[in-house]
Amino acid sequence: MLLVLLACGLSSEPTASSPPPTPAGGQPPGSATPGGPGAPPHPPPPGLDPSVSGIKLQDPSGFPPFHDLPAPQGPSPDAAGGAASPTTLGARPEGGYRPQVAVGADGRLHAVYYDRVSEGEIVRYRSSTDGLSWSSPETVSFPEGRNWGPDLVVREDGSVVVAFDHMNEDLSSRGWVRIRDAAGRWQEPEPVTPDNGWEIGSGHVANTVGDGLVYVYISKPLDPSQRFRAYGSLRGPGGWSTPEPLTDGQQDTWHSNVERRPDASFIAGYDIGQGGMETTLYLVNSEGGRFGRPENVSASGRPGERPNFAFLGGLDVVTWFHKVGGLPTRVYVRRGRPGAWGAVEEPSSGIGGFHFDPDIAVNAAGVWCLVWGWDAGNDAELVYSLDRGQGWSRPRKVAEIDWGKPGLPSVESAPDGSFHVVWNQGVRGQNEVYHVKLGG
Repeated sequence: MLLVLLACGLSSEPTASSPPPTPAGGQPPGSATPGGPGAPPHPPPPGLDPSVSGIKLQDPSGFPPFHDLPAPQGPSPDAAGGAASPTTLGARPEGGYRPQVAVGADGRLHAVYYDRVSEGEIVRYRSSTDGLSWSSPETVSFPEGRNWGPDLVVREDGSVVVAFDHMNEDLSSRGWVRIRDAAGRWQEPEPVTPDNGWEIGSGHVANTVGDGLVYVYISKPLDPSQRFRAYGSLRGPGGWSTPEPLTDGQQDTWHSNVERRPDASFIAGYDIGQGGMETTLYLVNSEGGRFGRPENVSASGRPGERPNFAFLGGLDVVTWFHKVGGLPTRVYVRRGRPGAWGAVEEPSSGIGGFHFDPDIAVNAAGVWCLVWGWDAGNDAELVYSLDRGQGWSRPRKVAEIDWGKPGLPSVESAPDGSFHVVWNQGVRGQNEVYHVKLGG
């Protein structure tokens, strides 16, 4: 399963009877931010025990408790602009979580998310040619139990690869992939990770050359004194390779990710440290089709977590967010190549509230689109910023949902230069999944 990790600041059990959300209104005054001049220090999120990690510390609702804390004061993003009205893909009462979007070469949109129903948490797949009318949900994962994640890629031939995590009754879990061929037929799920009784999470997949795939995830024994390590596996003509450890397990590893470059090489990333607090960002470049040595990117930049990538003209761009005093307040972007990264950019600078869960995409014209979650307490929406070559624009709201808190967005560019965004938004125990199209 995709762990709802303490690195995200998650804690206690969900309250399914949470009160209905209050429509957003007003704007936060002031300018102080945690860790800034004159700002009081914030304690770490409650419930964190640095001596343990693992499944029993998870909040199955996936709702970070920092949303319940006072948000840093400061200016708000501009009103919504550049987007059509959102389309709902997964609706209340339970709704959908962790959506991902991919765009094929033909412009068709592909989306996955997991749906919380009486049978369990079930991964669904939908597609669309225009972003307005979507196909009926198709079940991708096992039809019951906890199926978390998911992630997906669309290959050049139009086939779709979906990755997800499935938990067994004994709380162990494994990573799986399922392939939908170009004719729309689903193959049987195939396991990626060993059947060794461990728990796994944060599984992500990317395609390489031909039918090749790369899968990166974190895993550990169920023993709560053990630490998560990052692993990577490659799929070639002979099947999946033995998972290769990418970290030493001295500290917990969180939020792994992997993405394919246009030249079919790949780059992976993860963060290491104490859950819920400031962590160190590492990237792993592919070298000769294999995993290279991890690079501590925070050593020459800034700490943070949950890396996402985009690529253009031989340039790698990575985005991540940073917890200051245990609270997410800064979103960063950095451009370059492994071993040769440029200055750290901070598109969230000057805006109050919490800033978290960024993702990034670029279109063929070289326009960069960054999206992330923003929460100022009495107002919370997904926001975006564009860079057309003159720096990042002032953040604007993607839409005016006016309920709940945003999280875990995914953005991809389309052949027409537009950007497609999906995300979940809601309160503890209730979420919806939304899609919007942003003009490039």
